Amino acid sequence: MNRNLTVCLAGILLTATLSPAQTATCTNWKTFNLPSPWIRTLADGINKYSTVVGYTYDPGQNTEGFIHYPDGSFKLYKAPNSAGTQLSRRNAQGVTVGTYWDTTSAHHKHGIVVYNSSSATVNYPGASDTFGSGINKWGSIVGFYLDSSQSYQGYELKNGKYTRIHYPGSLWTRAASINDNGVIVGSYTNSTSGFSHGFILKSGVYKTLDDPKGVGGGTYLGGMNSSGTIVGVYFPNENPQGFIYINGVFKDIKAPNSSSTTVADINDSGYVTGETTISGPTAYTAHCQ
Repeated sequence: MNRNLTVCLAGILLTATLSPAQTATCTNWKTFNLPSPWIRTLADGINKYSTVVGYTYDPGQNTEGFIHYPDGSFKLYKAPNSAGTQLSRRNAQGVTVGTYWDTTSAHHKHGIVVYNSSSATVNYPGASDTFGSGINKWGSIVGFYLDSSQSYQGYELKNGKYTRIHYPGSLWTRAASINDNGVIVGSYTNSTSGFSHGFILKSGVYKTLDDPKGVGGGTYLGGMNSSGTIVGVYFPNENPQGFIYINGVFKDIKAPNSSSTTVADINDSGYVTGETTISGPTAYTAHCQ
C-alpha cells in the first residue's frame, strides 16, 4: 500500500476515534422524586401532555406504580391483589399499561391496562409471565412474555388479537413501545452472552438499529414518537448512557451536573424522560433535539 495513503487512513481512523460523541441540545430540565418513604423514582413513559408514569419502591422493596403530572402532583397505583406494580406507558387518552406480579409463591407477572378506576389483565396465551410495556392512541399494546423455553418473546395486542413479535434468528425479543403510526421498537439478542441490539418493526419488516458506541453491552431502544425520533440507552461499559436518534444521527443525552443519564421514552413534542444522577438518582423530563 502507498505510504501516503497508509498515513492518511491512519489519520482518519485516529480522528474518528478521538472525535467526541455528539450531544443533544436539551432544555427545560425538570427533576422530581416522590416523597418519603419512597426511595427511588424510576420514570418509564411520557405522554402527549408530559404526564410521566413509572414505578417507585420503599426500603422494604414494596413497589408501586406512579403517575406524575406536569404540575408536580402525583398518584400511586398498585394493582388489586398484587404483590407489586410497575407502570410503563400512558397514551394521550390517559390509558396506562404496565405489569404487576401476583401473590402466589412464584410471583408470576401479568400485564395490566388501567383507565380511571378500571383495570384489565393482559396474559399472552399459554405464557407463565406477561409484561406490558407500550400503548398508542389507538389502544394497541405491546410487551413481552416468557415462552416455554424460558426465553422472552414480544407481542402486540390489537383489537383483541395477540401477534407474536420475534426478531428473525434471535434468542429473545422484547417489544418496548409502539407509536401512533403502529411502528414498534425494542431489543433482541442472538447470543447467549446477552449482547443486545435495538430493532424497529414497521409494516412487518424488522430492522436493526444500534448505537455504534454500544460496544460494551449493546443497545436498548425504549421509545419512538410519531415523527420517527427514537430514544434508548447504549452500554459503552457497565454503565448505560441515554441517547436520542434524530434525522439519522445518534446524540447522547446528558443532564447538567450529572454523572449519568438514561432515557426511557419520548413524546411527540420532543420531551424525554428517564433517570439521571445528580448527588443521587432522580427522575427527569427535558426537551431534546
